[in-house]
Amino acid sequence: MITKNDIRDLILKECDICLHLAAQIPEGGMGYTPSEGQRTTLELLRYLSFCSIGAARMLVDGHWEAYQAMSEAAKTMTADEFPAAMASQKEQVSAFFDEVTQEQLDTQIAKTPMGEDIRLDVGLVSMAQHWLVAYRMQLFLYVKQAGNNDIWTPDCWMGVSMDKPVPAETVADA
Repeated sequence: MITKNDIRDLILKECDICLHLAAQIPEGGMGYTPSEGQRTTLELLRYLSFCSIGAARMLVDGHWEAYQAMSEAAKTMTADEFPAAMASQKEQVSAFFDEVTQEQLDTQIAKTPMGEDIRLDVGLVSMAQHWLVAYRMQLFLYVKQAGNNDIWTPDCWMGVSMDKPVPAETVADA
């Protein structure tokens, strides 16, 4: 059984990975977008700064007002404000899980944005946590596409920078 602390810790880890990736954005990369109509890197950071706690609140409250207010407030966030915004989201996530009970997670039925009924614990994993995972991956790709070729798998999945291994054929040729 997954506990509320497990879900909280998964979300907090994703926030930390997002913070790490944001620190890897190359100079000039905030305006990067893969194509017209897609978010810029800065717009992606703005979304990441509230999407998890916004989803959690929406699932418990049963409406989008808090989420929409967070989205509106994030529209003016600068790149320099992202670390503080993520720290705030982490504090709010921790406070959220202090408030919610395990019984509530196991039994409360919430509505997804598509109007489907879902148990609260499942909703928190499939929305509050998974949205961070999905958009963290997008951030990783934006950072690489904007010119940082030094990041790789550990940056994306663990939030740490590591030297890339030397290919075996390079070692053999040395």
